[in-house]
Amino acid sequence: MNSSKALSWASALLALSGTSAIADTFPEHAIEIVVPYAAGGATDVFARSLARAMSVALPNTPDVVVVNAPGGAGTIGLTQVANAEADGYTIVFTTSSPIALQPLYGRTPFTVEDFAPLAQVSVIPAAFNVHMDSDIRSVDDLVAWATANPGAFTYASTGGNGSGTHIVSEQFAAALGIQMRHIPFEGTAPLTAALMGGQVMGTMQMPDMHTGGEVRPIVFLTPMRPSDPVYADIPTSTELGIPAVANFFTAFLAPAGTPADRLEVLSTAIATALEDPGVQDLFENANYPISYAGPEAFGQILTETVASNRAELLRMGLISQ
Repeated sequence: MNSSKALSWASALLALSGTSAIADTFPEHAIEIVVPYAAGGATDVFARSLARAMSVALPNTPDVVVVNAPGGAGTIGLTQVANAEADGYTIVFTTSSPIALQPLYGRTPFTVEDFAPLAQVSVIPAAFNVHMDSDIRSVDDLVAWATANPGAFTYASTGGNGSGTHIVSEQFAAALGIQMRHIPFEGTAPLTAALMGGQVMGTMQMPDMHTGGEVRPIVFLTPMRPSDPVYADIPTSTELGIPAVANFFTAFLAPAGTPADRLEVLSTAIATALEDPGVQDLFENANYPISYAGPEAFGQILTETVASNRAELLRMGLISQ
Protein backbone atom coordinates (compact mmCIF):
# COMPACT_ATOMS: atom_id res chain seq x y z
CA MET A 1 0.00 0.00 0.00
CA ASN A 2 1.50 3.36 -1.00
CA SER A 3 1.80 6.20 1.46
CA SER A 4 -1.15 8.21 0.07
CA LYS A 5 -3.53 5.25 0.37
CA ALA A 6 -2.26 4.50 3.86
CA LEU A 7 -2.91 8.10 4.84
CA SER A 8 -6.45 7.95 3.40
CA TRP A 9 -7.25 4.77 5.34
CA ALA A 10 -5.81 6.27 8.50
CA SER A 11 -7.89 9.41 8.05
CA ALA A 12 -11.06 7.38 7.49
CA LEU A 13 -10.42 5.26 10.57
CA LEU A 14 -9.77 8.36 12.64
CA ALA A 15 -13.03 9.94 11.43
CA LEU A 16 -15.01 6.80 12.25
CA SER A 17 -13.46 6.46 15.67
CA GLY A 18 -14.18 10.11 16.37
CA THR A 19 -17.85 9.71 15.41
CA SER A 20 -18.12 6.62 17.59
CA ALA A 21 -16.50 8.42 20.48
CA ILE A 22 -19.00 11.28 20.21
CA ALA A 23 -21.93 8.85 20.24
CA ASP A 24 -20.44 6.83 23.10
CA THR A 25 -19.87 9.85 25.35
CA PHE A 26 -23.30 11.51 24.94
CA PRO A 27 -24.60 12.68 27.29
CA GLU A 28 -21.61 14.09 29.17
CA HIS A 29 -23.61 16.31 31.51
CA ALA A 30 -27.18 16.94 32.69
CA ILE A 31 -30.18 16.83 30.35
CA GLU A 32 -32.78 19.57 30.80
CA ILE A 33 -36.46 18.78 30.21
CA VAL A 34 -38.52 21.94 29.78
CA VAL A 35 -42.16 21.58 30.82
CA PRO A 36 -44.27 24.42 29.37
CA TYR A 37 -46.73 24.30 32.26
CA ALA A 38 -46.64 25.09 35.97
CA ALA A 39 -45.15 22.77 38.57
CA GLY A 40 -47.59 20.30 40.11
CA GLY A 41 -49.81 19.83 37.05
CA ALA A 42 -50.25 16.51 35.28
CA THR A 43 -47.66 17.20 32.57
CA ASP A 44 -45.11 18.24 35.19
CA VAL A 45 -45.76 15.15 37.32
CA PHE A 46 -45.33 12.85 34.30
CA ALA A 47 -42.14 14.65 33.27
CA ARG A 48 -40.55 14.28 36.70
CA SER A 49 -41.33 10.58 36.84
CA LEU A 50 -39.90 10.09 33.35
CA ALA A 51 -36.83 12.17 34.22
CA ARG A 52 -35.94 9.88 37.13
CA ALA A 53 -36.29 6.76 34.96
CA MET A 54 -34.45 8.33 32.01
CA SER A 55 -31.47 9.22 34.19
CA VAL A 56 -30.96 5.53 34.93
CA ALA A 57 -31.56 4.48 31.32
CA LEU A 58 -29.20 6.98 29.65
CA PRO A 59 -25.51 6.25 29.07
CA ASN A 60 -23.34 7.70 31.85
CA THR A 61 -26.47 8.09 34.06
CA PRO A 62 -26.57 11.91 33.88
CA ASP A 63 -28.90 14.04 35.94
CA VAL A 64 -32.15 14.74 34.09
CA VAL A 65 -33.58 18.01 35.38
CA VAL A 66 -37.12 19.32 34.89
CA VAL A 67 -37.45 23.07 34.38
CA ASN A 68 -40.91 24.66 34.32
CA ALA A 69 -41.53 27.47 31.82
CA PRO A 70 -45.28 28.13 32.01
CA GLY A 71 -47.26 30.77 30.16
CA GLY A 72 -48.76 31.48 26.79
CA ALA A 73 -50.76 28.23 26.89
CA GLY A 74 -47.51 26.30 26.58
CA THR A 75 -45.87 28.43 23.91
CA ILE A 76 -43.32 30.15 26.19
CA GLY A 77 -41.66 26.86 27.05
CA LEU A 78 -41.62 25.71 23.44
CA THR A 79 -40.12 29.03 22.34
CA GLN A 80 -37.34 28.51 24.86
CA VAL A 81 -36.52 25.08 23.44
CA ALA A 82 -36.83 26.16 19.80
CA ASN A 83 -34.10 28.73 20.53
CA ALA A 84 -31.89 26.32 22.51
CA GLU A 85 -28.66 24.78 21.26
CA ALA A 86 -29.45 21.76 19.07
CA ASP A 87 -27.14 19.45 20.98
CA GLY A 88 -29.57 17.09 22.70
CA TYR A 89 -29.14 18.60 26.13
CA THR A 90 -32.37 20.66 26.10
CA ILE A 91 -35.67 18.98 25.19
CA VAL A 92 -39.32 19.71 25.90
CA PHE A 93 -42.11 17.49 27.23
CA THR A 94 -45.42 18.87 26.04
CA THR A 95 -49.01 18.17 25.17
CA SER A 96 -50.14 18.41 21.55
CA SER A 97 -51.78 21.84 21.42
CA PRO A 98 -48.69 24.08 21.68
CA ILE A 99 -46.95 22.29 18.79
CA ALA A 100 -49.73 20.85 16.60
CA LEU A 101 -52.39 23.56 16.84
CA GLN A 102 -51.33 26.95 18.16
CA PRO A 103 -48.66 27.67 15.51
CA LEU A 104 -51.39 27.34 12.85
CA TYR A 105 -52.92 30.60 14.08
CA GLY A 106 -49.67 32.40 13.17
CA ARG A 107 -49.21 33.93 16.60
CA THR A 108 -46.24 31.88 17.87
CA PRO A 109 -42.57 32.72 17.21
CA PHE A 110 -42.02 29.12 16.10
CA THR A 111 -43.50 26.53 13.77
CA VAL A 112 -43.43 22.76 13.85
CA GLU A 113 -40.35 22.91 11.58
CA ASP A 114 -38.35 24.43 14.46
CA PHE A 115 -38.42 21.09 16.29
CA ALA A 116 -37.12 17.57 15.81
CA PRO A 117 -39.68 14.89 16.80
CA LEU A 118 -38.19 12.82 19.59
CA ALA A 119 -40.84 10.50 21.03
CA GLN A 120 -44.56 10.23 21.61
CA VAL A 121 -45.22 9.02 25.14
CA SER A 122 -48.98 8.70 25.64
CA VAL A 123 -52.41 9.45 24.26
CA ILE A 124 -54.79 11.67 26.23
CA PRO A 125 -58.25 10.15 25.78
CA ALA A 126 -61.21 12.48 25.33
CA ALA A 127 -64.84 11.72 24.59
CA PHE A 128 -68.05 13.33 23.51
CA ASN A 129 -70.14 13.07 26.67
CA VAL A 130 -73.62 13.61 28.06
CA HIS A 131 -74.96 13.67 31.59
CA MET A 132 -75.34 10.27 33.22
CA ASP A 133 -79.16 10.68 33.25
CA SER A 134 -79.45 11.75 29.59
CA ASP A 135 -81.72 9.74 27.29
CA ILE A 136 -78.97 9.92 24.69
CA ARG A 137 -77.10 6.64 25.08
CA SER A 138 -75.26 6.33 21.77
CA VAL A 139 -74.13 8.16 18.65
CA ASP A 140 -77.32 7.01 16.89
CA ASP A 141 -79.39 8.57 19.68
CA LEU A 142 -77.44 11.83 19.31
CA VAL A 143 -78.04 11.89 15.55
CA ALA A 144 -81.76 11.22 16.01
CA TRP A 145 -82.15 13.97 18.65
CA ALA A 146 -80.06 16.54 16.78
CA THR A 147 -81.85 15.83 13.50
CA ALA A 148 -85.23 16.36 15.14
CA ASN A 149 -83.99 19.52 16.88
CA PRO A 150 -81.51 21.24 14.51
CA GLY A 151 -78.99 23.45 16.32
CA ALA A 152 -80.62 22.89 19.72
CA PHE A 153 -78.02 20.49 21.11
CA THR A 154 -75.51 22.53 23.12
CA TYR A 155 -72.08 21.31 24.08
CA ALA A 156 -69.04 22.70 25.84
CA SER A 157 -65.38 22.04 25.18
CA THR A 158 -62.25 22.61 27.22
CA GLY A 159 -60.00 25.34 25.90
CA GLY A 160 -62.64 27.52 24.27
CA ASN A 161 -63.12 28.49 20.63
CA GLY A 162 -60.56 27.02 18.26
CA SER A 163 -59.18 24.54 20.79
CA GLY A 164 -58.45 20.95 19.87
CA THR A 165 -61.59 19.70 21.60
CA HIS A 166 -63.71 22.30 19.77
CA ILE A 167 -62.17 21.40 16.40
CA VAL A 168 -62.75 17.65 16.69
CA SER A 169 -66.30 18.19 17.97
CA GLU A 170 -67.16 20.24 14.89
CA GLN A 171 -65.46 17.62 12.73
CA PHE A 172 -67.63 15.01 14.48
CA ALA A 173 -70.84 16.98 13.86
CA ALA A 174 -69.95 17.52 10.19
CA ALA A 175 -69.26 13.82 9.72
CA LEU A 176 -72.65 12.96 11.24
CA GLY A 177 -74.47 15.65 9.26
CA ILE A 178 -75.91 17.33 12.35
CA GLN A 179 -75.85 20.84 13.80
CA MET A 180 -74.73 21.48 17.38
CA ARG A 181 -74.14 24.75 19.21
CA HIS A 182 -70.75 25.23 20.84
CA ILE A 183 -70.49 26.97 24.23
CA PRO A 184 -66.83 27.78 24.96
CA PHE A 185 -65.41 27.23 28.44
CA GLU A 186 -61.90 27.63 29.84
CA GLY A 187 -61.01 24.63 31.97
CA THR A 188 -62.58 21.36 32.94
CA ALA A 189 -64.19 22.35 36.26
CA PRO A 190 -66.62 25.00 34.93
CA LEU A 191 -67.43 22.87 31.91
CA THR A 192 -68.31 19.87 34.09
CA ALA A 193 -70.36 22.09 36.38
CA ALA A 194 -72.33 23.38 33.36
CA LEU A 195 -73.15 19.82 32.31
CA MET A 196 -74.19 18.86 35.84
CA GLY A 197 -76.35 21.98 36.11
CA GLY A 198 -78.06 21.48 32.76
CA GLN A 199 -76.61 24.61 31.13
CA VAL A 200 -75.25 22.43 28.32
CA MET A 201 -76.32 19.01 27.04
CA GLY A 202 -72.90 17.63 26.18
CA THR A 203 -69.16 18.10 26.65
CA MET A 204 -65.95 17.18 24.91
CA GLN A 205 -63.47 16.18 27.60
CA MET A 206 -62.06 13.27 29.57
CA PRO A 207 -65.10 11.59 31.21
CA ASP A 208 -65.10 10.98 34.96
CA MET A 209 -67.04 7.75 35.46
CA HIS A 210 -63.83 6.08 36.69
CA THR A 211 -63.91 8.43 39.69
CA GLY A 212 -67.64 8.03 40.34
CA GLY A 213 -68.63 11.11 38.32
CA GLU A 214 -71.62 11.63 36.07
CA VAL A 215 -69.95 12.67 32.81
CA ARG A 216 -70.89 9.71 30.60
CA PRO A 217 -69.15 9.19 27.24
CA ILE A 218 -71.01 8.06 24.14
CA VAL A 219 -67.92 7.92 21.89
CA PHE A 220 -64.20 8.57 22.24
CA LEU A 221 -62.92 10.97 19.59
CA THR A 222 -59.30 9.93 20.22
CA PRO A 223 -57.38 6.90 18.93
CA MET A 224 -57.52 5.15 22.31
CA ARG A 225 -59.92 4.93 25.24
CA PRO A 226 -58.85 5.07 28.91
CA SER A 227 -57.57 1.85 30.43
CA ASP A 228 -60.22 1.76 33.18
CA PRO A 229 -62.65 -1.12 32.51
CA VAL A 230 -65.66 1.16 33.03
CA TYR A 231 -64.99 2.45 29.49
CA ALA A 232 -64.40 -0.93 27.85
CA ASP A 233 -67.72 -0.88 25.96
CA ILE A 234 -67.56 2.74 24.82
CA PRO A 235 -66.55 2.84 21.12
CA THR A 236 -64.01 5.09 19.50
CA SER A 237 -64.97 7.09 16.43
CA THR A 238 -62.56 4.98 14.39
CA GLU A 239 -64.32 1.80 15.46
CA LEU A 240 -67.62 3.32 14.31
CA GLY A 241 -66.16 4.46 10.99
CA ILE A 242 -66.65 8.15 11.80
CA PRO A 243 -63.88 10.33 10.28
CA ALA A 244 -63.37 12.53 13.34
CA VAL A 245 -60.30 11.72 15.43
CA ALA A 246 -58.10 13.99 17.53
CA ASN A 247 -54.63 12.84 18.49
CA PHE A 248 -54.09 14.52 21.85
CA PHE A 249 -50.65 13.32 22.88
CA THR A 250 -47.86 13.90 25.35
CA ALA A 251 -44.47 13.89 23.69
CA PHE A 252 -40.85 14.95 23.68
CA LEU A 253 -39.37 17.34 21.11
CA ALA A 254 -35.84 18.60 20.57
CA PRO A 255 -34.62 21.69 18.72
CA ALA A 256 -34.45 21.23 14.95
CA GLY A 257 -30.99 20.19 13.85
CA THR A 258 -30.29 17.97 16.86
CA PRO A 259 -28.01 15.16 15.58
CA ALA A 260 -29.88 11.96 14.71
CA ASP A 261 -27.60 9.78 16.84
CA ARG A 262 -28.39 11.87 19.90
CA LEU A 263 -32.11 11.71 19.17
CA GLU A 264 -31.73 7.94 19.03
CA VAL A 265 -29.94 7.82 22.40
CA LEU A 266 -32.65 9.97 23.99
CA SER A 267 -35.61 8.16 22.41
CA THR A 268 -34.20 4.78 23.45
CA ALA A 269 -33.90 6.04 27.03
CA ILE A 270 -37.49 7.31 26.90
CA ALA A 271 -38.71 3.91 25.66
CA THR A 272 -36.82 2.22 28.50
CA ALA A 273 -38.21 4.70 31.04
CA LEU A 274 -41.74 3.83 29.93
CA GLU A 275 -41.09 0.24 31.04
CA ASP A 276 -40.42 1.39 34.59
CA PRO A 277 -43.23 0.08 36.87
CA GLY A 278 -43.55 3.39 38.69
CA VAL A 279 -43.92 5.31 35.45
CA GLN A 280 -46.44 2.81 34.12
CA ASP A 281 -48.51 3.00 37.32
CA LEU A 282 -48.58 6.80 37.10
CA PHE A 283 -49.94 6.80 33.55
CA GLU A 284 -52.39 3.98 34.26
CA ASN A 285 -53.79 5.76 37.32
CA ALA A 286 -54.29 8.88 35.20
CA ASN A 287 -55.99 6.81 32.47
CA TYR A 288 -53.47 8.03 29.88
CA PRO A 289 -52.58 4.98 27.76
CA ILE A 290 -48.85 4.76 27.07
CA SER A 291 -48.33 4.83 23.30
CA TYR A 292 -44.63 5.09 22.51
CA ALA A 293 -43.46 6.15 19.06
CA GLY A 294 -39.84 6.91 18.18
CA PRO A 295 -38.54 9.86 16.15
CA GLU A 296 -39.63 8.63 12.71
CA ALA A 297 -43.04 7.27 13.71
CA PHE A 298 -43.79 10.27 15.92
CA GLY A 299 -42.72 12.59 13.12
CA GLN A 300 -45.39 11.01 10.92
CA ILE A 301 -48.01 11.33 13.69
CA LEU A 302 -47.11 14.98 14.17
CA THR A 303 -47.27 15.72 10.44
CA GLU A 304 -50.69 14.08 10.12
CA THR A 305 -52.04 15.84 13.23
CA VAL A 306 -50.94 19.27 12.03
CA ALA A 307 -52.41 18.64 8.56
CA SER A 308 -55.74 17.52 10.04
CA ASN A 309 -55.91 20.54 12.36
CA ARG A 310 -55.07 22.92 9.51
CA ALA A 311 -57.75 21.46 7.25
CA GLU A 312 -60.43 21.70 9.94
CA LEU A 313 -59.48 25.25 10.94
CA LEU A 314 -59.75 26.28 7.29
CA ARG A 315 -63.15 24.58 6.99
CA MET A 316 -64.37 26.36 10.13
CA GLY A 317 -63.09 29.70 8.86
CA LEU A 318 -60.81 30.20 11.86
CA ILE A 319 -57.68 30.65 9.72
CA SER A 320 -57.06 31.64 6.11
CA GLN A 321 -54.80 30.12 3.48
